[in-house]
Amino acid sequence: MRTKNTLKMVAMLFTLATLALAISQPVQAQDTAPQLPDHYSFGMVGITQGQTLRVNVSNVITANDSHWPPGPIRVAIIVVNSRGELLRFRDGSLVRKVGFLERGESTFLDLNSDDIQWPPGPIRLQVRAVVNAWPPGPIDVAIPYDSAVPSVEVFNNTNGRTVLFIGNPGVIRGFNPQPDPPAPE
Repeated sequence: MRTKNTLKMVAMLFTLATLALAISQPVQAQDTAPQLPDHYSFGMVGITQGQTLRVNVSNVITANDSHWPPGPIRVAIIVVNSRGELLRFRDGSLVRKVGFLERGESTFLDLNSDDIQWPPGPIRLQVRAVVNAWPPGPIDVAIPYDSAVPSVEVFNNTNGRTVLFIGNPGVIRGFNPQPDPPAPE
C-alpha cells in the first residue's frame, strides 16, 4: 500500500514539475498579424471601342504626417474581365501596373480599348479594376488605412470627354448608416 502511495506521489510531482517547466519557458508571440494590403475592388463597367478606362491611385499621406512610417506606398493596379481573368494587351502583356508612390504622388493605368484583343462578338467589354496598396513601413506594424485613394474613369478617345467616373470605394470604410439607439430611460 505504501509503495502505491509513493508511486502516486512521484507521478503527481513529475506532472507538476513538467507543468511548471512548460509554464516557465518564454514564449515568442507575434504582436500583430502581418499587414495586408488595402484592397479596393471596383464594380463592373462597360467600355466600347474608342474609349479608355483609366484607373487612378493617389498617395494621400501628407509630407509632415508623423502618424505614418517614412517611405512610399506600393500599389498594384490590375484590370479583369467579367470572369475575373486578367486582361491582356494585343502584344500579350498583362494590363497591370505596379509601382511606388511617395507622399502626395499619384499614378494611373490606362486601358485603351483599341489596344486590347477583343473577344469575338461583343461590341461592349465588361471590365473591373482592382487596386492593392501596401502602406509604408514594416509589414508587421499595424497602421491606419486609407493611405491610397483610387478612382476609375472612362473617357472617349476622340474628344477626351469623361463618360463615367467612380470615386474612391473606400471612402465610407467604417461608416455606419444606422442611427444611435435611444438612450435607456
